[in-house]
Amino acid sequence: MVGKSFNKLYQLVSCSSVCAFLFVGNSLASPVSNIQEQRALYDRAQKLLDRRQVSQYQSIRKKISDYPLTPYTDYRAFLIDLSAKSPDQVNEFIQYNYSYPFSSSIRAPYIETLALQRKWKQLLEFQYSEPSGEAYKCHYYTALYKVGQKEQAFEGMDKLWLSGDSISKHCDYLIKVWDKAGLKTDDIILRRMLLAFDERNNGLMKYLKRQLKTAEAQKKAAEITDLYSKPEMVVRFARENAEDSDIYLMQVSSALKRLARKDAEKAQVAFSQVMVNNSFKEEDKQKLAEFIVYRLMNTESEPLAKWRDDVIDMSNEDKLIERRIRLAIQQADWRGTQRWIAHLTPETRETLRWQYWLGRSEIALGMHEHGQTRLETLLGKRNFYSVAAAGFMGVPVAYPTTFLNLDHTVIEPHKRALYRIQELIDRSKISAAKTEWNWLLRNASIEEKKMLAAYAADKNWHHLTVKASISAKLWDNVQLRFPIAHQWWFDHYAEKHGIDPITLMSLARQESAMDVNARSPVGARGIMQIMPRTAQYTARKYRIRYNGARDLYSVGKNIEIGSSYLNGLLERFDDNRIFAFAAYNAGPHRVKKWRERSNENLDVYAFIESIPFNETRGYVQNILMFETYYRDLMGVDGQFLTKREKLARY
Repeated sequence: MVGKSFNKLYQLVSCSSVCAFLFVGNSLASPVSNIQEQRALYDRAQKLLDRRQVSQYQSIRKKISDYPLTPYTDYRAFLIDLSAKSPDQVNEFIQYNYSYPFSSSIRAPYIETLALQRKWKQLLEFQYSEPSGEAYKCHYYTALYKVGQKEQAFEGMDKLWLSGDSISKHCDYLIKVWDKAGLKTDDIILRRMLLAFDERNNGLMKYLKRQLKTAEAQKKAAEITDLYSKPEMVVRFARENAEDSDIYLMQVSSALKRLARKDAEKAQVAFSQVMVNNSFKEEDKQKLAEFIVYRLMNTESEPLAKWRDDVIDMSNEDKLIERRIRLAIQQADWRGTQRWIAHLTPETRETLRWQYWLGRSEIALGMHEHGQTRLETLLGKRNFYSVAAAGFMGVPVAYPTTFLNLDHTVIEPHKRALYRIQELIDRSKISAAKTEWNWLLRNASIEEKKMLAAYAADKNWHHLTVKASISAKLWDNVQLRFPIAHQWWFDHYAEKHGIDPITLMSLARQESAMDVNARSPVGARGIMQIMPRTAQYTARKYRIRYNGARDLYSVGKNIEIGSSYLNGLLERFDDNRIFAFAAYNAGPHRVKKWRERSNENLDVYAFIESIPFNETRGYVQNILMFETYYRDLMGVDGQFLTKREKLARY
C-alpha cells in the first residue's frame, strides 16, 4: 500500500538528512530478526501511516530497518505533507530511491500538490520541461502563465486545445485567460470541432458550436454538424463551397471518412465526384482513397474491385497491400498472390510469411521446383511459417533451441530487489511484485535479464519468468519462455472434457503468459482471460459453482470455466482447434462469418492467413506453435495439426 508522508516535525529537515535517517538506518538500531514479527510491525506501521502518525511510525521504524518492504512505508511517510517539501528534497528523494519503482511515481503527485497550493515558482523549479500527461501539462503551462511567461503558456494551450476529446479540468483557468487574450478564435474552435468530428464526439461538437462568435463561423459550424449527421451531403457541400482553406479540406476529409464507415460504396462514389475539382494534394487524396479501400476490400462489384486495386497499385502502405494479398489467398487467386507480394517493400516481402505464400503460389501455378526450393529455405526456424512449410512438404518440424544455466553472481547487485519481490509474493501482494519485477527488468542489462529469467524459473515465478525471457529476447529458449505450470489443474479438466492438456496450457500461455492475476483492459480475468459475462454463461450452461468475478483469480476455478468454454467451442466446431481458438479470441459469430466468406474453398493455412483480424490470426498461430514447444518440453508425441484439421476445407 502506498500512501502519505512526514508531519511538520520533519518539514525543515534537508532531504539528505531525511534520506540518511530513513534508508541507511540508525547505527544503534536493533532490527527484529524474526520475519513474522517484522511483518506484524510492518502492518502496524501501515496503520500508523493510515492515520498520518509519522512520528509514531519513526519510533518503530528502527525495528524493521532490515525488513525488505520498509521502503514502501518510508515512501508513504515522505508523501505526507508533500507540499511542504522543496523541489530539491523531492529530487534527492527520487534520485536516492531510483532502484524502487515508486521513485517514478512521486513526480505526478508532487506537481499536483504544488498546483493545488498555487506554488507555481516551485512547480517550475521542479518541472522545467513539459511533462507527460494532459493534467500535468495543464499545471505546467498554468505555472508558466502565473510567473509571467505568457507566450510560452499560450503556445502550450494552443497545442492542448487541438484535441477531439475533452480537455482536463486542470486547464480551465488557462483556457479562461487564453480566451481573454483573444487567442480562442473562431478558427481554432472550428478546427477543434473537426477533430471532434473525426473522433465521433458529437457532444463536444455541440459544446464548441455554442462558443463561436461570428455569424460566418456559426454557418461553418452548422455545415460541420450537418455533414456529421448526413455525410452523404459531402458532394453537394464540396460543389457549393469549393475553397483552398484548411478548414474546408478538413471538412471534406472528415465527411468522406464518416461516410466510408457507414457505406463504403457510397463513399467511393462521393470521393470520385469530390476529387474532380478540389485543392487536395495528391498524397492526401491517396490517403483518403486508402481509407475507403480498407472498407471495400471484399466488394463483389467488378468496377469497385478495379478501383480498389488501382488505389492499392499506387500505395506504399504494406498493411493495405497485405490485406489485398490475403484476399487473393482467400480467393485461391495465386497469380494475384504473386502480383501483390511483389508490390510489398523488399523488407516485408522477404519475411517468412510472404516467402511461404510465394512458394505456395509458385507450386500452385506449376512452378514446383521454384516453390519447393523456396519453401526449403524456410525450414528449421522457430516460426509458424517454417512449421507450415514443413507440414506442406511432409518433413519433420525442427527449430533452434538454446539453454541457460543460472549464474548467481550476475544478479548479485539485485539481491535486495529479489528479496523484496519474494516477500511481496509470500504476502500475496502480487501486483506490487509484478511492478517491482518490471522496474528491475527496465534497469537491468541484457545479461542480467537473462539471469533474472533463469532465477525466476528456479523460483517457479512462472509469469515473471515469461516477462524476463521476453525482455531478454530469449526467443529460442523455450524452456524459459514456456513454463510448465499448474499442470494438475490442466490435466484434471483436460481429462474431464477429453481435451489435450497441452492445448489448455498453450491457450493459457497465450492468454496471460501464465499470470494467474492477469486482468485485461476490457476486463478479462485470470490465467485463461475469461470475461465475467462469459464466465456467468459458461457456469450456468455447465452447472459450475461460480460466485462472481473474484472467482476467476482462482487458478482451479478459472481453468474449470475456461476449459468448459473451450470444450463447448470444440463441440460446436467439430473438434477443429483452428475454429475453436479463433472463436475463443474473436467470438463464434465472427468465425461463422469468415467461414461463409471463404465458402469452404481453402486449406487450413490459407484460412488462418485470411483471418482479417491481426490479433486473432496471430493468436491461432501462436497457440499451435506453443503446443509444439510444450510437447517437445514434456516429451509428449503429437501433431501440429490433426488429420481431420489438415483434410478439412475451410
